[in-house]
Amino acid sequence: MATIKQVADHAKVSVATVSRVVNNTGYVSADLRERVEKAMNALNYKPSALARSLRRQETLTIGVMLPQLNQPFFSTLAFAIEKTLFANDYKTLICSSEEESDKEAAYVDMLLRQRVDGVIIVPIGSSTDNMNRLINGLVPAVLVDRDIPGVPVNRVLCDNVDGGRQAIRHLLELGHRRIAIIGGPGHSKAIDERIRGIQLGYQEFGLPYSDANFIMSEFKEFDNGYQVGKQLLSAPDRPTAIFALTDVTAVGVLHAAAECKLALPGDLSVVGFDDIPLAAHSIPGLTTVAQPIYEMGATAAQLLLAHLHSDEPVEQTVTLPTQLIVRNSTARAR
Repeated sequence: MATIKQVADHAKVSVATVSRVVNNTGYVSADLRERVEKAMNALNYKPSALARSLRRQETLTIGVMLPQLNQPFFSTLAFAIEKTLFANDYKTLICSSEEESDKEAAYVDMLLRQRVDGVIIVPIGSSTDNMNRLINGLVPAVLVDRDIPGVPVNRVLCDNVDGGRQAIRHLLELGHRRIAIIGGPGHSKAIDERIRGIQLGYQEFGLPYSDANFIMSEFKEFDNGYQVGKQLLSAPDRPTAIFALTDVTAVGVLHAAAECKLALPGDLSVVGFDDIPLAAHSIPGLTTVAQPIYEMGATAAQLLLAHLHSDEPVEQTVTLPTQLIVRNSTARAR
C-alpha cells in the first residue's frame, strides 16, 4: 500500500501539501491539488479513515433517528442514509423513537454522549427542545421528511402540499364526490401539508371542502386503514373513494374493502401516499403519490457530509417533488 511520502514524491510536492489535500485543511492551489489527486489515484493511495478522525477529533459516526423502524417508508429511508454514509467512511447509529418524545430525548442524550459527528432526524411533533439540544451541543443536524420551522439546520423535505393536491384532483376528475380522507393520531406537519393540498384541490374544482370528510383515529398505520375503513364501508352512505394519507393505511383499507365484499376499483377507489415497495404489489396495485424515498435519504446524508467538510457551511432546504402514480385501485365513479 502506498504511503503519503510516496504520493508526495510522485506529485513532486511536500508531505505537508498532500496532508492538506487529504484533510481538506489550509490553502492548496488548484494546480497542486490536481497533481496530488492524480498521484493518489495512480498509486491507489487510501487515506486512513481512523487517522483522519483522530486528527480532526471526529468519531466518524452519525446518529440516525427515525419514528418507526418497522414501517417501510422509514426503513427505506434508513437504508439510503446508511448506504450513502458508509460509502463515505461513516458508520451509523440508528435509533427508533417510536413516536414518543421521551424516547427521542433519551436518544438525543445517548448520541451526545457518544459524540457523534452529526445527526439525521425525522422529528416528532413540533417541539424544538431536542433539536436545540443538538444545536447547543454543536452537533450538525439534518431534518428529513418532517419539518420544525425556525430551527437553523439543513432540511430535506417533499412537496406534500402538491402531493395532496394531485391525489384529490385525480379522484375528483374521476367523478368522485363522496371522498373520505383517513389520517392518523397526532399527525405531523407533513400530514398537515397533505391536507392543505387536498383543500387546494377542492378549491380548484370549485367544490367545498369539509373537515367532516377527514377521519382521525387512535389506531396506527395498517390498523388505522383497516378499522376506519370497515366503519366507513359498512355505512349506508359509504364513500365511493378513500384517500389514505400513507400507503400502509391504504393497504389496511384494501383489506377492509375485501372483507366488506366490495370490488375494487368498481365499488371503491383507494389512493395512498408514499409509494412504498408494497404499493405496486398489492391487489389491486395501489394508486399513490410517490415520494422519492431513497433520494430523500441520500440527499440528507450528502447535506450532512457537505456540512461536516465545509469551513463555512450554508444552511439549505431541499424540497423534492412528488408524483401521482396511477395503478388499478382507482376508476371512474359509478
